[in-house]
Amino acid sequence: MPRQAAAASGFAASTARPLLKPPPDLNALEKEAFLDIVLGAPPHHFMPSDLPLVACYAKAIVQEKIASGELAAGYVVDGKPSAWLPVWQASIRAVTTLARMLALSPGGRVPSKSPEAQEPISYYSRLALEAKRDERS
Repeated sequence: MPRQAAAASGFAASTARPLLKPPPDLNALEKEAFLDIVLGAPPHHFMPSDLPLVACYAKAIVQEKIASGELAAGYVVDGKPSAWLPVWQASIRAVTTLARMLALSPGGRVPSKSPEAQEPISYYSRLALEAKRDERS
């Protein structure tokens, strides 16, 4: 069989995952936040299974902005703390939790050590650990 030219083979199929698309239940502000999140991350960062978490993250960001704006108008209403304070606190908690889960925080951008890079436990260390376990039993 004769050798084929590289140009005759065509283009390689892309193995990149498609970018997440905003779900239809998001409003305009939430869709904008969703797209900012997805487009601000590397293309391979999110998996399709991350879609609900990213949507919740976008909703929490919008909710925090709204609550923050309402609190800026006045923290105290009729001598009581504003009803927006617990909304703001809950949205901040959701944003920080989801950012950690989606690896969107600065710590999430640092590549972690792969399990293969860790040193294996020596035979003697394993024996010592097993001896201590046997002593307790």
